[in-house]
Amino acid sequence: MEKFARFYKKFNTVSIFFAAASIALMMVSTTLDTSIRYAFNYPVPGVFELNEVLLVIVVFLGISWTQEERGHTRVVLGMRRLSMRNAVKLDTLCWIISFIFLLIMCWQTGKEALRAFDIREFRWGSVQMPIWWAKGLVSVGCGLTCIQLIIDIWTNIGRLKGKFPLDVPGLRDVKE
Repeated sequence: MEKFARFYKKFNTVSIFFAAASIALMMVSTTLDTSIRYAFNYPVPGVFELNEVLLVIVVFLGISWTQEERGHTRVVLGMRRLSMRNAVKLDTLCWIISFIFLLIMCWQTGKEALRAFDIREFRWGSVQMPIWWAKGLVSVGCGLTCIQLIIDIWTNIGRLKGKFPLDVPGLRDVKE
């Protein structure tokens, strides 16, 4: 599992590259659209629709990496009052609940993505933009985060068994 976790860390790094490139493309397209609209009073067709689907890439290809880096907002005030062992147990419980929620979300969005693919769903606007692939990416992102959560749960179980140092990333100054 440790070897897989190292591989998955590299995979997350690649996926966050695509998310970052999507942010850059959103910035460039919005700047271009705003500049041309200001200078010539004419918007660039399709920028709004493009940015809608790029936002899916940003969020759902970045969510697994953010989980790996513990970049999500966490409330640790209550956990600071616990022993480190109990804090790891509570952390593990939170990851299990998150895993169940995201697994259900992955399943449901996957079904919707298959339906959207079957009908070749498009977003109507100034430009006809296919969105079936973006709907599929929501399911993929949830699935990738489920994999990261399995790694996190496994790591916390290893901490509780003494295989890894007893620690909760992002939680310091906890009494032993």
